[in-house]
Amino acid sequence: MPSRVPIVPSSTLDAGVLLNLARVDGVDPQDPAGTLPPDAKQVGIICVIDRWPNFPVSGIRKDRVEIFIVGNPAFVAWAEYGAADDAVEFRISVAPKELPDVATFELLYTVRSINPTTSPARRLTFAIVAPPQRLKAASFPDANIWGEIGCGKNYPHDPQSLFIWEGVRVEIPFDDLFALNDVLRVYWQAWDSLNGSGTPLTQVFEFNEVVTDVVNRQAVKLVIKPFASHIEPMRDRDSATVNYHLLRNGIAIFRSFTGLVKVDRVIPGESGYCANSSWMT
Repeated sequence: MPSRVPIVPSSTLDAGVLLNLARVDGVDPQDPAGTLPPDAKQVGIICVIDRWPNFPVSGIRKDRVEIFIVGNPAFVAWAEYGAADDAVEFRISVAPKELPDVATFELLYTVRSINPTTSPARRLTFAIVAPPQRLKAASFPDANIWGEIGCGKNYPHDPQSLFIWEGVRVEIPFDDLFALNDVLRVYWQAWDSLNGSGTPLTQVFEFNEVVTDVVNRQAVKLVIKPFASHIEPMRDRDSATVNYHLLRNGIAIFRSFTGLVKVDRVIPGESGYCANSSWMT
């Protein structure tokens, strides 16, 4: 690939804005936000460039088209066209890795010809699309058969079991969709109900867990804590939900069904709520 020539202010290659606005496959020309197709982050985009004035009609001259993301001085795609390539429009692919990691951006192109010219900037916006729901719900090893955690341990003989003030263990079952170094972005939220709905008791907390082993097919484990912010707002007949997304190269490609755990921190035989081991003495 030829060396990149950035667009630099006061450069001898400065280009007048004389070209038509770029179009992008799958983007409504009347949409001011330029909403991209849902799979743009995975497959990239195709820019459609109208034939420009002074297009080569004979000889060996070739004009060079360079695609730029506004704010990035290096072009993200390019192509050259000569007389033999003459057409009404030209299509240039931009690879997904070249697209910026932002919600919205602007794109333009420059034609290096007899007189270098450029296009106005076109606003483009990634579509907000929920990834497919394919992953199993998370489970809670310390919950009883009714899905509830109280003040005492349900499985005291399990050396890994925790009291509720120590944290809530979560297990994400292994799935064949996992790949090495994928990231599981886990979302925890507490609710003032037994079914994970109604009034939220906490904000949504995020945890990131990396898939480090796909050979042994082991569950991915984490502990929800600290107690004060994540668990303590739940007292009696409350619950928490866990959802997670599977991220590959920073992009959410699958999401899970919802895991639910019920919480009852009423101290047995009393009216207070357990927050440490003092109630046990």
